[in-house]
Amino acid sequence: MTSTLTVRLPAALASESKSRTKRAKTSPSAVLRRAAANYVRERKTAAGPNLMQDHIDAFAGTWDGYCSGEELLRKTRP
Repeated sequence: MTSTLTVRLPAALASESKSRTKRAKTSPSAVLRRAAANYVRERKTAAGPNLMQDHIDAFAGTWDGYCSGEELLRKTRP
């Protein structure tokens, strides 16, 4: 599913975006998609470890319950 997004940019940033689009010989959407992906990738690495992910990793595979994991899934899933 796609959605349309309208963004107001400062003149300098808009001209830079146009020049990147021309240099890459692609659409503005592709340039924005790539820039967004790079931004997210940089933010993930700069943020450091996620506390919730650390907790999940610490306890992954340590189920010591009264039934097997398969039985638990069968009981809890329709």
